Amino acid sequence: MGVFIILAILLATGTVTANSAGPGPVILQEKDRGGTVNLQVGQKLLLYLRNPASGGYNTNPPTFNTAILELAALKKLPPDPQKPPRPGDFGQLYYEWQAKARGETDIIINIHRPWEKKPPEEFWRVKVRVE
Repeated sequence: MGVFIILAILLATGTVTANSAGPGPVILQEKDRGGTVNLQVGQKLLLYLRNPASGGYNTNPPTFNTAILELAALKKLPPDPQKPPRPGDFGQLYYEWQAKARGETDIIINIHRPWEKKPPEEFWRVKVRVE
């Protein structure tokens, strides 16, 4: 209850201001594969995917139109320490893009096994429209 009172006082005095920079980030996961996302210029797109390393796969850098989106972050996150360990859990891949300009682009993430001679295969794709 005390936290709410302090927050109310800060809001009343103008110490805390609302974020007027526009809409919040759009967060996607593996289940969103094949979909379409609408963003506004300046808006962030966050993507969390399972790390496919358990099958010996490496991920290629994502492909997308760099005039429309900027890749701000790419990280390999470890498995969640709060959950029981699972065999083959290599954590998650985290991507963060910022919409730079109006337009449309696909984000494509391919995977490959270093010892295989076949071309990389598509792991994840989404269409992004920036307005």
